[in-house]
Amino acid sequence: MPSNISIPADYGITIPARGRSISPIRPGPSMERLRRAPSRTFVPTAFPIDIIDFPQSLHPRIRLGIRVSAPVFMGGATAEGAIHIIVDGGAQPSRARRKSSPLSIDRLSVSLVGIERSGARQYMFRCLTTDLIDEAHPPPIGMARPNQPMSDRLWEIMPSNTILPFRIDLPVKLGPPPYLSKRNSVTYLVSVLVEAKIDGMRAYVRESEEVVVLTVHDPEKALLNLPNPLVVTDEIQSSHRKGLETLKLTAGIHRQTWISGYPLFVDVQIANGGSKAVKRVELQLERSTFVYTHTAPADDEGLGALLRMPDKCGKEILVKAMCPDWQISGQSHDLRTCRLQIPSGLVSVDEGRFFGVRFFLTIRIAVSFAKHLTVQLPITVIHPNSIDIPPNCLAQVAATIEHKHRSRSPSTPDTMYRYRPGQAFIAARRQSFDEVARRTIPQEDVNELTSLLNRSTNSQSQRPRRRASTSIISGTTNPNSNPNPNPPIAYRSS
Repeated sequence: MPSNISIPADYGITIPARGRSISPIRPGPSMERLRRAPSRTFVPTAFPIDIIDFPQSLHPRIRLGIRVSAPVFMGGATAEGAIHIIVDGGAQPSRARRKSSPLSIDRLSVSLVGIERSGARQYMFRCLTTDLIDEAHPPPIGMARPNQPMSDRLWEIMPSNTILPFRIDLPVKLGPPPYLSKRNSVTYLVSVLVEAKIDGMRAYVRESEEVVVLTVHDPEKALLNLPNPLVVTDEIQSSHRKGLETLKLTAGIHRQTWISGYPLFVDVQIANGGSKAVKRVELQLERSTFVYTHTAPADDEGLGALLRMPDKCGKEILVKAMCPDWQISGQSHDLRTCRLQIPSGLVSVDEGRFFGVRFFLTIRIAVSFAKHLTVQLPITVIHPNSIDIPPNCLAQVAATIEHKHRSRSPSTPDTMYRYRPGQAFIAARRQSFDEVARRTIPQEDVNELTSLLNRSTNSQSQRPRRRASTSIISGTTNPNSNPNPNPPIAYRSS
């Protein structure tokens, strides 16, 4: 293993089982579904870094194929599919195969790996593995030779055509989303490896396929408004024969996280203290790529990646939009909410080993060719499925999120956290509603009103009467109770 690759702290751990994804279609019985996929997913003690340079390794006697069950997999759920393995051309007899030497399989495993690339540099930051054939999991019927016990940790295999289902349990936090540019990329691969012994020599056969894997964002935090709106202000001053003229631009957003493919909204205020009108208000979405050479320092709070100085910074304007029909004449000011459509396929990438991707919203106004003003706001762009979970894996993700919230803040069953589809949007609406209610009726007034009601004479006078009426209704004798056999009507109804 190269010396510049740091060893993760989760080496050798086992990922909790998530069960299977749920499909609305009930498939018919088949040999593929009758064989149960091994449920143990673990982080190997040594990452198979040779996958980076050799994702495929062929052998004339063993052919491998990978079939995944979905186009996208979510953190906290499972990555499922099937491995198609053909030994010696299949189960049809042939003269050439009858003369072939014995073939034995030691291990067949499936791994999900995450690879970060920047130019010629490569780094494997994630690896999850499950074994389909090993000492504890023999080959299925029709693949291993009958009446042939395992010897020297090897299973003797006969010509066959077999499909083996697999399931990899995924942790909640997987890493950065898939990303691709000219020089930088983040990719995830499902790779199957067969360790065999052919003609007395070890042989390794591998096949890999790229998949999309996303980390699920916390629905209680993803789309919530910031405690304090993010506001930026700048101004320019110019001399005029009538005095000093000031042009001031202010922009603000309530939240920093936005969804790829969705519109973005920003409030823009322009105070034009000059004599010329502002006729051009432009919004721009800028992508900045930071490239690093040195490894990030390690710290307990995970802020080491922000303490590095980037060696290169590439900037690119992705989209521009004008605020239509908006002109601010001289000696006036105006406030408006502007909209910018975020293109699909964009994602922010946290700073990793080699690079990071950030987005900035630029607001630019111009009075003349030489007189303009620009401000910037940092934003985070996420994949839509990071909060809009695909229905097939919704139950798995919901169970994982609920377990995460319960372990973070244990509570009674009556107040236990429950995840619902669209929880991220529900949490944002609930926050806005609570904020409006707080501004309408201050919490201090609510507390004071509650205290006054609790101390009122009416509530205090009702307590002993309720106890007296209860004793009369129940038929018990209480010497301190009211001797009047006819209690008031208000208490007889209780």
